[in-house]
Amino acid sequence: MSIRLGHPTGERDALLAYGEWRAQASVEMIGRPDGGWDAVAVGTSTLWPSLDDHFELADKLYGDGGRRKVCDWLAEQVDLVDNADFAQQFAANAHLPGISAQDYAHRHLRTAHGQLLGGIRFRGLDTARPFVEVLIHSFNDIEALTDCIRHEWSNFGAPYLRLLTRPGLLADRPDGLLDVSIHLARYRDMPPADGRVTLETFGSAEEAIELVAGRYARLAHLDPPLASSIAPATADDLRHWHTQDQVRAIRRHESTVGVLAVAAGAIAWITGDEINEELITEPYTGRGYAASAQSAWAHHIATDRDQLLVGTIHRLNHASRATAQRAGRPRMLDFTFIALHSPTASR
Repeated sequence: MSIRLGHPTGERDALLAYGEWRAQASVEMIGRPDGGWDAVAVGTSTLWPSLDDHFELADKLYGDGGRRKVCDWLAEQVDLVDNADFAQQFAANAHLPGISAQDYAHRHLRTAHGQLLGGIRFRGLDTARPFVEVLIHSFNDIEALTDCIRHEWSNFGAPYLRLLTRPGLLADRPDGLLDVSIHLARYRDMPPADGRVTLETFGSAEEAIELVAGRYARLAHLDPPLASSIAPATADDLRHWHTQDQVRAIRRHESTVGVLAVAAGAIAWITGDEINEELITEPYTGRGYAASAQSAWAHHIATDRDQLLVGTIHRLNHASRATAQRAGRPRMLDFTFIALHSPTASR
């Protein structure tokens, strides 16, 4: 049996309950002079061992302020527990039978086997492909975790839960399936630009839109499984990035060989410049131009050398994973699916 915990009513009671919950999650609520609240890490708590991987990487990336970034992100997720406005954003577009609007809110559950904070998600915003995102948990037994989630979110029929862990932690599980990996590096640590390509502004956003549409159409023919698992940047996004000088043509001599779009973003608690689109057109693939373009961006376009260049790469996208490695952006975290049914069933 699981008990769903929500925020109590009443401002004072809500703050006290929230502070207690946050303290259990390795943070303290500290009052500010302006009457607001801040959260600071006080050490990795044994109550929330799933945070260990996050804190370890945060220490490496951000030093003394790293754990604070994790806790700030966690505070945002806690605020979404039973949050009607957040739930309504899903409900307005999902329209699933038998699902109430409040079912889309985050949930904090306590069971005899552990606690968890999580919520329903949809792969590629496709309501036919639901999964449950487990943000933090204290379960020692993954089977108990899957059983809890299977029952709690049973009305969605989600086939997977998803966890964010250090690379390869769940690779040996027969019911595990890597979704995407997070690759990152600071601009200053990336290899010097090799001069093989240049990054130039498109004359119009429509040029980038045409290249992206053509490359993904070709990908659908060459690699249908990968094409069905990743999505191209939308025309609206490309137009916006063009106005902000956040998308560039990858040029080799007089030829445009690809597209690179980078804009400020966040993946979980990791903030930085995020690769939103990157492609090399045929017949220029397989020559390392994408890695050259990333290094060119790092050393010729980026203005903050201490900023991170981050991005997620799908498990089937072997070329992009090799590109990230060549560009000095190692794999730092994995989003991994765990099946909520028998591992012998079809995936």
